[in-house]
Amino acid sequence: MDVYQALYTTRAMRRVSAEPIPEEVLLRVLDAAIRAPSAGNEHAFRFLVVRDAETKKALQVLYREVLDELYETRYAAMAQAVRSGTADATAQRVSASANHLADHLHEVPVLLFAFGRRGGESSVFPAVWSACLAARAEGLGTTVTTLLKSRRAEVDALLGLPADAEYEMAAMVPLGRPTGRWGIAQRPALHELVYAERWGEAPVWTCAEPLWPDPVGEGAR
Repeated sequence: MDVYQALYTTRAMRRVSAEPIPEEVLLRVLDAAIRAPSAGNEHAFRFLVVRDAETKKALQVLYREVLDELYETRYAAMAQAVRSGTADATAQRVSASANHLADHLHEVPVLLFAFGRRGGESSVFPAVWSACLAARAEGLGTTVTTLLKSRRAEVDALLGLPADAEYEMAAMVPLGRPTGRWGIAQRPALHELVYAERWGEAPVWTCAEPLWPDPVGEGAR
């Protein structure tokens, strides 16, 4: 797979099947992930693979609770717009896929947890993103979520993390065969997200469309 194809089409895939992931495929994803750039070459991250049905179900219950709490607080306006039917199509899709993941998290074949030393995000997230890109090359869908950090003590207990552990949870990545189609992630125009030389200063160029074509003909989404 061309590197740009992977970069442009590795979007959040929250709808995945329960089809098991072969061990050799998972090993390739993880082995690629640990090759990511590492601050000080210290490899200050650890991955934890969760496939146990009971553990996944307990995590799903927590995840659903956290998302519901967010719908009552941080995402209250969006949630109300979705319920009333006034939200735009993008918000409707994102809400539906987020709810699907929350309801079916325990059916995802692999939950990959990423841990890092405190303050060591510079090593954790390159490895997480490399895992997502490697998964894309294997035909697996992923999404990076940090929702469970708000229930870290309960999650740590479920995962057997010692109270005095050197590492703490940074993110969770569900992995599975996507039930939807790959496509270029919909984003604002490039020039709306980039400043030049000083904060708030627009670049001299504009770029309104993706610079990489969609090879499967699905168009930008």
